[in-house]
Amino acid sequence: MILGMATTNPSTHPPSSAPYTPDRSRTTAIAPQGLAAFFILAFAFSWTTWWAGSHLLAGADPTPAVAVGAFGPMLAAIIVTAATQGRRGVGALFRRHSLRRRGGLLPYTATVLILLAIAGSAALPVYLGQAPLDEVALRQALMTVPVQFLLIALVGGGNEELGWRGFALPRLQGAHSPLAANVMLGIIWAVWHAPLFFMEGTSQSHIHFPSYVLLCLGITVVLGYVFNTARGGVIAAVITHAAINVLSGLKGVAVGSPASALEVGLVLLVAVFLLVCTRGRLGLPRNAGGEG
Repeated sequence: MILGMATTNPSTHPPSSAPYTPDRSRTTAIAPQGLAAFFILAFAFSWTTWWAGSHLLAGADPTPAVAVGAFGPMLAAIIVTAATQGRRGVGALFRRHSLRRRGGLLPYTATVLILLAIAGSAALPVYLGQAPLDEVALRQALMTVPVQFLLIALVGGGNEELGWRGFALPRLQGAHSPLAANVMLGIIWAVWHAPLFFMEGTSQSHIHFPSYVLLCLGITVVLGYVFNTARGGVIAAVITHAAINVLSGLKGVAVGSPASALEVGLVLLVAVFLLVCTRGRLGLPRNAGGEG
């Protein structure tokens, strides 16, 4: 009797059927809950900050105001996630910065391609004698690249990625195809920058807005591929975003041609190449994402 009680058949106790909960820090396509609130908050914070900066810092360096306003997407993502998913959701949002098992080197293949496109848009005109190269200014700028990269990754563009890719893109891909989701995000991202075109001293103030929209579309598609192949991680997107900004700045110093037609064309070519190679999925698995 004692032996029988001690060796009760485990088959009489079925295993727990607790539902499987996916790791939110690795999702690349989810329901678009809170998406409208995110965009409203991101635009409200950034545009208000930039408007105030353009008036309070009239004639001065706009960089501080631009940097503060760039935190709009990150703050919006944190606020909306806290409101809809609580502390655990916010924790999962920040775990997107984790480097563990995030696709290896695959996401960075797109980084290399888009950097080659931007570098080529500067080198080709110089090689053909269509643009002068300011070697002295370029050498001086190259010495500051590590510092520039770190600052841009933290406060000059890379900080936006927790909002655009970490929060917005998975929700857009949950309702639409990867191509449609990234095109929409690219247009929204370009419009979000609109106030900077009216602030003297910003890089956007020297660029034609239609060209900038096309450039944002191409870069967004590339960053979408980076995010998806990094399995929902944003560090690869931060690195890519910062590298693009640094190289674009070097190009402006070296040849003085921000967002040239050649650069826009080459960036769009990289985006089309990624779309063709992935059959429009941009690294998103077939069993994930909407098709609307």
